[in-house]
Amino acid sequence: MQRVIILQSSPLAGEEIFQHKRILFSNVRKMVRGKKNYSLLHTPHPEILALVPRAEFHPSPTRGEGKYSDAAMNVLVLGSGAREHAIADAIFKSKLLNKLYLADANDGFADIGEVISYENYEALAKKCVNLKINIAVIGPEEPLCEGIVDIFNKYKIPCIGVNKYFSQLESSKLFGKKFMKKYGIKTAKYHVIASEAKQSKNIIKFPVAIKANGLCKGKGVVIAYDEKIAQETIKECLNGKFGEASKTILIEEFLQGEELSLISLWDGKSLLYFPPARDFKKLNSSVDAPNTGGMGAFCPVALTQEQEEKLGKYKQQLQNALKSEKADFVGFIYSGLIWAKEDWYVLEYNVRLGDPETQAILTHLKTDFLFILKSALNKNLDKITLHYKNNYSACLVIACQGYPNDPKDGEKIVIPASDEVKIFYAGVKKINNKLYSKGGRVLSLCANAPKPFAVGKYAHLTDFADKIEMKNKYYRRDL
Repeated sequence: MQRVIILQSSPLAGEEIFQHKRILFSNVRKMVRGKKNYSLLHTPHPEILALVPRAEFHPSPTRGEGKYSDAAMNVLVLGSGAREHAIADAIFKSKLLNKLYLADANDGFADIGEVISYENYEALAKKCVNLKINIAVIGPEEPLCEGIVDIFNKYKIPCIGVNKYFSQLESSKLFGKKFMKKYGIKTAKYHVIASEAKQSKNIIKFPVAIKANGLCKGKGVVIAYDEKIAQETIKECLNGKFGEASKTILIEEFLQGEELSLISLWDGKSLLYFPPARDFKKLNSSVDAPNTGGMGAFCPVALTQEQEEKLGKYKQQLQNALKSEKADFVGFIYSGLIWAKEDWYVLEYNVRLGDPETQAILTHLKTDFLFILKSALNKNLDKITLHYKNNYSACLVIACQGYPNDPKDGEKIVIPASDEVKIFYAGVKKINNKLYSKGGRVLSLCANAPKPFAVGKYAHLTDFADKIEMKNKYYRRDL
């Protein structure tokens, strides 16, 4: 069994120790290159690094092979959040990886790969050509909806992400609704408002869901429980609360029930589904709490036999719809579902991995993630089987007080050591090698345990969160 090699700037007990006053990252990279079966792991402490055995490959039974024979790959991950950190971390552990490049990485994970700057998507595509990038993974929705994949395709760069046309499944709620109607996919009844003069039309029964048509980073939905809130919300949206994204809004039938995040990967002919997850979008448990980008998530979600059967029908329905549309991209589709009226209804589509669901799912995944992405580009997803850890994997988000409207950031962060909690960084920056909060959501704390949000010696992930030194921190305690 391979040993974990600890690298640090001060003495620490371990099987094999490199003691230096300061370890330069370039020297560490040389060590990694000399140890082909090891990956560089960054711990919560800037002065401590570790070389760990690369992740075991869990092959699909249909492949019948336990080792990769493929050439090592150069991979680009684009994005700055905890989701992209989780993606980069999963790829970094792969035996298929030659070199990892990062674009827009935050200071919390920028040193697990080589950071590249760019002026625009065209310039980034040209850099990818020069760097011989084999796969580009696009994390956030904005570049996808702005057409980055179309640009990369022009330069023949293999890309994980939807093209601009199909990105409308997320960038336009109305486009998504028309797609669902065309293929008989169940969704809430709705009508469209594009001017204040028609703002009260057809609102007969409350509550209703008021949704901005465009991209609002998960914050463009308000549940209005009475006429006053509805009228105020509609007016704010139409007057540009979210810019062009809310100049058209949908007034939607309010559905109540258990929600489910169903993430799948499309290879052009078939969908590969990850385990159903559940995220917690509300800032707190109050019915009138504001929506956020997500305050926590866990997977897998236990379903009844009826829910499983009807979920299976929906999965086939979505795959058939994408086939009928001749969807010519390789990328993720996120189905936001709700169990209502004894069936699954689609609340929304996203065209990328969810955040924080990704952090929980990739914590749970045992199969080599880069192998999955490569299989998608080769249109082989129907030939692989995914393997997962036992129990549950969960993610608890730590944000700044005041999030989502007015986050109080700029606070120093000190994280206690733990081999039971995996940390992915979002809104952070380094100053003199010290970590500080920057923005709304700051950290994703992830763990695998017999119960969601439990972790080893801690009864709950909140117990670990309590020990993190950070003024003005906020996280949900009720998950």
